[in-house]
Amino acid sequence: MYQNYIFDLYGTLVDIHTEEGTASVWEKAAMYVSAQGAAYSGQELRERYVSLIQEEEEALLKKLKKKYPEITVREVEIDLDRVFAALYKEKGVKATKQTVKNAMLAFRAITMEKLHLFPGAAELLQNLKDAGKKVYLLSNAQTSFTAPEMQLLGIDGLFDDIFFSSDLQVKKPSRYFFEELFKKHDLKKEESVMVGNDRWSDVQGALDFGIKAIYLHTEQSSYFEGALPEGCVQAADLYEVMKL
Repeated sequence: MYQNYIFDLYGTLVDIHTEEGTASVWEKAAMYVSAQGAAYSGQELRERYVSLIQEEEEALLKKLKKKYPEITVREVEIDLDRVFAALYKEKGVKATKQTVKNAMLAFRAITMEKLHLFPGAAELLQNLKDAGKKVYLLSNAQTSFTAPEMQLLGIDGLFDDIFFSSDLQVKKPSRYFFEELFKKHDLKKEESVMVGNDRWSDVQGALDFGIKAIYLHTEQSSYFEGALPEGCVQAADLYEVMKL
């Protein structure tokens, strides 16, 4: 067994589905912000939201290249708080931090269709801790969305440390995201394993960084053909993870 277990969250421990593709979702979101003075139609809100994300990603990539010259846009993670704040500002509304966070949570609730733990998730985390293992979370996620959801699901206290990509401005499969965890806790690669459901961000990201990986195929997993690469094994479910 390994000493350090690094988990992905959504699609690995948490079964989730959000829907941001329908007009009705954006109409509801527009009604929410419009009631606070930021008057948008659903279509206008959707278009500005997408455009602002692209603008933020381009600006962040330019900034991070000074520190990480080889970084690519697929490795950067913006903070969506800035996008929501800009949506208010463009309509002349000076939104407080709390107003922005409330809007983000409202948007998340509007788009959320499913959110619950996979069978065995909490038990696995607790069993690992009881066995003296270190348990970490390395999640491509927005803190404003994810921290409350972890509290709701009752797993926020089951990790030795939690890393959200929106806080660190980088995301899997970037080696820079893995490095933040390993440097902070002085982890040894040979004692560590990544557990995740995504063939590219979790598995390949881990292998490129130099650690082993355990792959879980779930409903949220992206499709791929062929065998898993060397250094990765597949678990049938979360109950099997501790045996590998």
